[in-house]
Amino acid sequence: MARVMVVAGGDWQIELIKRIKEKGHFVICSNLYEDSPAFKYADACEVSDVLDKEKNLEIAKKYNIDACLSDQSDIAVPTVAYINEKLGLNGIGTKLAELFTDKSMQRSFCKENGIKIPDYVVCENDDDAVSFFKKYKKIIIKPIDSQSSRGVHTIENLEDLSRYYKDAIKWSNKKKAFLAEEYIEGDEFTIDGLVVNGHHYPLCISIKEMYKNNTNISKCQSYSYYSDKYDYDKLRRENKRLFESANLKMGLTHSEYKAFDGDYYLIEAGARGGGSNLSAKIVPFMSGIDNYNFLIEEALGCYVEEKELVSHQFPSNRYVIMRFFDFGTGKVKHVNGIEAITESPMLIDYQWQVKVGDYLSTPEYGRLRPGHFIIGGDEKSAVEQEADRILESVCVITE
Repeated sequence: MARVMVVAGGDWQIELIKRIKEKGHFVICSNLYEDSPAFKYADACEVSDVLDKEKNLEIAKKYNIDACLSDQSDIAVPTVAYINEKLGLNGIGTKLAELFTDKSMQRSFCKENGIKIPDYVVCENDDDAVSFFKKYKKIIIKPIDSQSSRGVHTIENLEDLSRYYKDAIKWSNKKKAFLAEEYIEGDEFTIDGLVVNGHHYPLCISIKEMYKNNTNISKCQSYSYYSDKYDYDKLRRENKRLFESANLKMGLTHSEYKAFDGDYYLIEAGARGGGSNLSAKIVPFMSGIDNYNFLIEEALGCYVEEKELVSHQFPSNRYVIMRFFDFGTGKVKHVNGIEAITESPMLIDYQWQVKVGDYLSTPEYGRLRPGHFIIGGDEKSAVEQEADRILESVCVITE
């Protein structure tokens, strides 16, 4: 039995902890809050800020851990890498952890390696972004390093730049600055993958639909192996080239791209799985690959055979919809029809965060969305019909 530390203890670390325990290991979980959701699934719990590398290193030494992991959390990636590096355990290393969490470093790397990205500039205040805005007329501003689309804003006038730049800076952890980048029109995609022995394997792709009132947050992600409109094989090749150019040796990956004029432009790439249980639930369902098993085994320093990945036949007809709710704004008076989600024969996962008396508003970032469901099957039209049925059945009345 190994002793495995999981840094971060929110909802999206629960499945990783459960998987580690299924493999017979002892799990230590650290997170900032005493009532962290994942704590009840771990064998030992320690209160520590995810960003506090030294405190988390003390915890790792206290339990004499054999591996340190996290998933679905950008801010945990540098801390996990630091602990593994300090203790001589398997990890991606602090330099790569920085590359895949610091957006300014990532943009610089992409320019050097011929990976298409939007034009950008690093700013410390709104004045730094004025000339850049005047050049493009529409830009995106975002923190240097954060997660869940916190502090991300679309800017279409100088008044909004002045209004929102401090929010972008507020969510930057490493340095108090923000990124201003060219706004690219076009559909947006996610692609999740797995790196084993330095080889990248793409596992699933989605196309996004965004909230109308906040186009920086996805409302729906539809997963399929093929697309009638877009060249998914090209997207897989480009994403593979990104991670192998960076010499990432192990772990999960999550990237977001926009399609424009026949090319894919990288929006961001992370050395972790996608959130909202994308890596825990959707990736294995869509791909048929036990990605967490590979992640855990490599972290423990075990030899990992790639034959399964090289010869794997993907279930090419599989289709998944992850749909976030959009109930508008107002105080919740009535909630009905939740059983349409819980009793769905296609249900993979769901989260519900709405109760009578809550006040709903347009979500400012991803974690403030009022819940979602994930359904899937082997026939696209049937999955789409089931999603429509759920949306028609779930009723939230506001005043």
